[in-house]
Amino acid sequence: MPEQIPYKYLQRGEITEDKVWLSSNFRVRLIQQGIEKAGSINQLGRVLGYRSRVHPGWSVRQILVGKQPFPFDRLKVMADYLGCSIEEILKHRIRPDRVTVDGTRKALETLGMHYYVDR
Repeated sequence: MPEQIPYKYLQRGEITEDKVWLSSNFRVRLIQQGIEKAGSINQLGRVLGYRSRVHPGWSVRQILVGKQPFPFDRLKVMADYLGCSIEEILKHRIRPDRVTVDGTRKALETLGMHYYVDR
């Protein structure tokens, strides 16, 4: 666990070892690479282990738009799938209150994924 995260977040249960919030730019770029490799957000959801019949990519979308954190075990699968080290990804870990709608919208628009922006 990075030392820069205040204890109060751990105490309230907002941050645990199994919940990983990533900076907006990095999170969007990481998921975009996963979608490109998998072919679709639903297929990426399947790769990460989500098993919904209707929309396995729903949790991936929620992570993409900053509404939920990456589960650590699925982030490890993503790292392996993309050929990245988990240590490199964890350098972009942030506190949950640093994830903002504006930051996520800018990151999505910058990377051409404006169709995921909530209206």
